[in-house]
Amino acid sequence: MVDVYKQPKPYILSKNGWGAEPANGCSGSNNPEYIIIHHTGDANDELANYFGDDEEGFMKRIQEIHMNDNGWCDIGYNYAVGVNGLLMEGRNPNVTGAHAYGYNSKSIGVVVLGNYDIRDFTVKQENKLVDLLAWLCYKYAIDYNTHIIGHRDVANKSCPGDNIYSRLSTIKDKVRDRFDIV
Repeated sequence: MVDVYKQPKPYILSKNGWGAEPANGCSGSNNPEYIIIHHTGDANDELANYFGDDEEGFMKRIQEIHMNDNGWCDIGYNYAVGVNGLLMEGRNPNVTGAHAYGYNSKSIGVVVLGNYDIRDFTVKQENKLVDLLAWLCYKYAIDYNTHIIGHRDVANKSCPGDNIYSRLSTIKDKVRDRFDIV
């Protein structure tokens, strides 16, 4: 029997593809029930401005900050959407993440690179995010209506930025449409 709800895995650049450092001692298990959307949110969007079209370099810099400055075992997020829509692999989703206190062992963290309180969230980025979310909802049996949330829903932060958060309902509708049978 054909699984009519199956969502294809979108192209995701591997950690090797963006030049990641190997994880260093990540542990704990993850039982994903939620997908939490983030943005890097750096002051004045400095990293996005500095890296421009170099999405891999931007991702590498986030990993450096997380590992070297924060002392984490790897980048905190499981997946990323670059400023031009490139999907990239982050921390192994089978281990505990480092992106949303209280939810790290029961969620997938997806970051959109840039500060979306001041940067526009493009249609291309939104479409790639929807591709990723639909696949993750299918893969982990996550309820796309209630369990795709913004970081601000579980923390006192502006994350994932107003320009993404204001479209979260539309994004979830687009994910839901992927599961509707015509």
